[in-house]
Amino acid sequence: MSDPTDTDPALVAAQSRVAETLFAATGATGGQPTPGALAPDSRYAAVGTTVTVDPETGEEIVHLRRRFVPPAERLATAGWEPVADGDRVDLLAARTVGDPTAFWQLCDANGVFDPTELIRPGQVVRVALPEGFPGSLDA
Repeated sequence: MSDPTDTDPALVAAQSRVAETLFAATGATGGQPTPGALAPDSRYAAVGTTVTVDPETGEEIVHLRRRFVPPAERLATAGWEPVADGDRVDLLAARTVGDPTAFWQLCDANGVFDPTELIRPGQVVRVALPEGFPGSLDA
């Protein structure tokens, strides 16, 4: 059986939009992020960039550093949101944190890597402030 991302047009389109968004947010030219070009509210804003030199060509390749996901218990709870039938992660993020692209905040708050784990009807999703905001540590 083939990989669903190869055949599902919605998944292919979503992956393309994610790549386009990342390249646009980083000021990418030729697929390389420009240092300091990230939006301040990006989940990658604090990770910084680094340069790797291709050993074969000597070309410098600027890339984002790895983002370490904060433990959910370190994030201050802002509230709880029930998931309705037909909810998508972008709708849930828009409704809870005011930004449909900030689904990652919900993932961080609930300790999940796959955003689709957040959209089971009847589930209650924890909404937390991004890491660094003051508040109680009350997972």
